[in-house]
Amino acid sequence: MNSVHEPINTEALGDCESKSAPQLPFPIGWYSVERGRNLGPGEVKPIYAFDRELVLYRTRSGDLAVLDAFCPHLGAHLGHGGRVVGDNLRCPFHGWVFGRDGNCTEIPYCDDIPSRAQLRSWPVSETNGDIMVWYHPQGESPAWEVPEVPELADDDWSEPQYWEFTIPNHVQNIAENVCDPEHFQYVHRQQNTPPNEVTLADDGRVLTLVAEAEATDRNPANTLTAIVHNPGLAIVRTHYGPGAEMLVYSTAQPTKPNETHMRWSLTVRKEIVDLAGDDVMEGIKSGIMDDYPIWEHKIYREKPVFCKGDKTLVLFRKWVRQFYL
Repeated sequence: MNSVHEPINTEALGDCESKSAPQLPFPIGWYSVERGRNLGPGEVKPIYAFDRELVLYRTRSGDLAVLDAFCPHLGAHLGHGGRVVGDNLRCPFHGWVFGRDGNCTEIPYCDDIPSRAQLRSWPVSETNGDIMVWYHPQGESPAWEVPEVPELADDDWSEPQYWEFTIPNHVQNIAENVCDPEHFQYVHRQQNTPPNEVTLADDGRVLTLVAEAEATDRNPANTLTAIVHNPGLAIVRTHYGPGAEMLVYSTAQPTKPNETHMRWSLTVRKEIVDLAGDDVMEGIKSGIMDDYPIWEHKIYREKPVFCKGDKTLVLFRKWVRQFYL
């Protein structure tokens, strides 16, 4: 005789959770949109970030500008055919010229410039080799600066390796991994959860994780220190022993609500660059491949069911609230 199991949850079926899960907005902070070395003087590039079409250009004198992409005249995309003229950007359609502040400075066939002939100009900073754009949903000015990473230009460290990859998930879900030491045992095949501590800066904005990781088949034992300045902007230093250190500078370009393009700059102390530098950097890269299937298919839980062992994740969720209005 066949047995029938009564359902545990007797609520009416709703939509599949992959469709009904809440969508996070983009968090406030600094985000990368390109490598500085990929944009020379006079060059123009279309970029896509924050679910928006933008245009990035470098003036003839070397300064950067990021503007909304579509000309207020008839909607031409300035990133496709736009031309740098001195410090300004000229529309390919009718030749209207816009300054770095987004204001129209010239209409070649009209002396009277309409007051609404302007584009949004985005705060931009070229730091640590990346072109960073400040995002605030209400357009407020930057509340902090992009942190300098001295190792990336230090003669005692190797020439950085650059790696980019796209993850089909929200930038917060990716950043949350920093405060999830338990997953190292199950996803990254460590025998035990590494001893760890998460602390906040005095003003509460910067989060730091310190973890003591045991040796695996891909990495030796190490002390990892991850400093997160906003979701998607982190500096990770790994100490293996005297003179044996590695650094990962991680920036993110949120393209869509559930898509994030990551940019990593990796460097090691020159003392180990020939002995094991490539190996430790490849080990870090392969670790991302462990995480990728989780990120690819997971949803965002606005109200997750936490247990008492999830203290660092609870702290992360409280910390990250400050980056939303």
